[in-house]
Amino acid sequence: MNVKKRKQFTLVDMDMINALLSLMETKPYNEISIKEIIYTSKVARCTFYRHYKNKDELLLKCCEEVAQEFSKALSAEGYKTMYDVAIAYFSFWKEHQHFIALLRKNNLLYMFLQSYDEWMFSVSKNVKYTNESVSAFSFTPKIRYYFFFGVNGLWGIANRWLMYGCKETPEELAQYVIGFIVESYEDEPDCRYYDENKKFPYNPCYIKLGYNV
Repeated sequence: MNVKKRKQFTLVDMDMINALLSLMETKPYNEISIKEIIYTSKVARCTFYRHYKNKDELLLKCCEEVAQEFSKALSAEGYKTMYDVAIAYFSFWKEHQHFIALLRKNNLLYMFLQSYDEWMFSVSKNVKYTNESVSAFSFTPKIRYYFFFGVNGLWGIANRWLMYGCKETPEELAQYVIGFIVESYEDEPDCRYYDENKKFPYNPCYIKLGYNV
């Protein structure tokens, strides 16, 4: 896998990341040394340490770049519906399934997931450009929890799908997502109550009005 050139990456960054990923194709991550990364990328040792403290930081930078690629893909298309966003989401991970498999093979998927929420929130702010300067902590609990429920639900589906060879198409998965939302709403008594009364049947009700993300 070759990392695409982005403004936040120098050519040296790209060389080192591609060297690490190339080494991971044939060697367990925990056996790869900084010396091998330096040799493969043809950079000086001092150059590596000027950019990164260790190989974990280098790999984390690669994960961050993948997340930014997703942000740019969504922003470029300007999707308007959840169905379109879901198709784009699953299509993106299908294109990057080899990278995810490489992390999984080396028991490193946690490195991507530990910052997944933060990266996906950044994606959301970039797509919804009017909120780009607002931090996650500026949004109400309602907005934040709704968002994290959604993005982690999507990842739960994508993760299982990637593990078993992407047998369904992104369009099929997107329809499952929308089907879940529609069927849950129709079957849940509290949802029907809200539809009829324009309020939730909870006392006290902790759901507060919030911003539109």
